[in-house]
Amino acid sequence: MWIGKLVVTVLILSYIFKTFRNEQKGIGDIGVVFQEILTSEHFPVIFTMLILVPFNWAMESLKWQKLAQKIIPIGFWEAFRGTLTGLAVGVAVPAQLGDTLGRVASLKSDRRLEAIGAALISNGIQFYVSVLAGTIGWLHLRSKLAISTTTENAITALLALIIVLGIVTVAFRKPLTDWHPQRKVFRKLHNYLKIIGNYTSSELALTTLYGLIRYMIFLTQFILALSLFDFPVGYDELASCVTLIFLAKTLIPAVNVLGDLGLREFTALVVFASYGLPAEKVIAATFLVWIINVLGPILVGIFLIWKYKWKRIKF
Repeated sequence: MWIGKLVVTVLILSYIFKTFRNEQKGIGDIGVVFQEILTSEHFPVIFTMLILVPFNWAMESLKWQKLAQKIIPIGFWEAFRGTLTGLAVGVAVPAQLGDTLGRVASLKSDRRLEAIGAALISNGIQFYVSVLAGTIGWLHLRSKLAISTTTENAITALLALIIVLGIVTVAFRKPLTDWHPQRKVFRKLHNYLKIIGNYTSSELALTTLYGLIRYMIFLTQFILALSLFDFPVGYDELASCVTLIFLAKTLIPAVNVLGDLGLREFTALVVFASYGLPAEKVIAATFLVWIINVLGPILVGIFLIWKYKWKRIKF
């Protein structure tokens, strides 16, 4: 499996290199901005952002642990290792496939393939939390965004549809365990998704709470980063803008050519356009959040990929 690890590591490092290379396009202005904010005066804010990083990923690990335990006994540190491994592999493989494979491959059990459904549910919960929070931000700011009425109505309808589908899925999750599809592709899908019917309402509520706390931590980090620039925008509007940035990242499929950071920066510029804020400062804020909250854990994830043995996954 060392060849697979090598390929994944090269892809991760190329992603990091590409991210920093893309930043070079505006590195002059952004570099000046960073020199302005990385001062002793701002140390408490930056320190707080750093302290929140382990709490952020701890919440995700608790969510993963709780869901995976339905199949495999798993401790917190094993869940934490799987979460960071999934994060690292996730930047090398499109969409949520890499995250799921990274988490499952790190499990020490012959039943780890059954945990694919738990990983999908974990990501689904975070997706739903992001949509709920983004909907609140959308309702607060949609009249201030430079978009057509048709687009505004379409987005509102899409968000309403996703929220309703989430409620319906949870309400009718039990029948999934009794469904016996005839087509092979649906049987495979059913094998992974039927586990949702085994979770109690309290288990789903608890894992959703973990997801909500994690979201609030990430939201706080982003607002703290923006506060370093003394933007003439109230905290309520800053929070709403950030929820829309997260919402776009959630709804728009991740394309490696664009990258997580590029998509987040692009959305930030669009969302903040109506406020007339300096583009280099908005980009610098998103870049700072990425460096603090994502880059460090990715590097730890690379270390974990090589430290622990992966077992072959047969689908």
